[in-house]
Amino acid sequence: MGIECPKCHFENPDDTLYCGKCATPLPPSEGVSETKTLETPVRKLTKGTTFADRYEILEELGKSGMGKVYKAHDTEIKKSCT
Repeated sequence: MGIECPKCHFENPDDTLYCGKCATPLPPSEGVSETKTLETPVRKLTKGTTFADRYEILEELGKSGMGKVYKAHDTEIKKSCT
């Protein structure tokens, strides 16, 4: 017994994730659980907030599509850093 593709109706082996003919994702076999992605809430870093129980945010220096750069004060060694 195999998994029939919902798009092209090609018969695929039970352990296949994608159709061997048209590459359509196949529904999971019975008894197989899907993994759920956990979302971590985004915490805004604003002036005066403390990050990692150590760094006090002084200002945002810049940002791009990949992230942000902050100037912070390291309260453990009592020195500012970027």
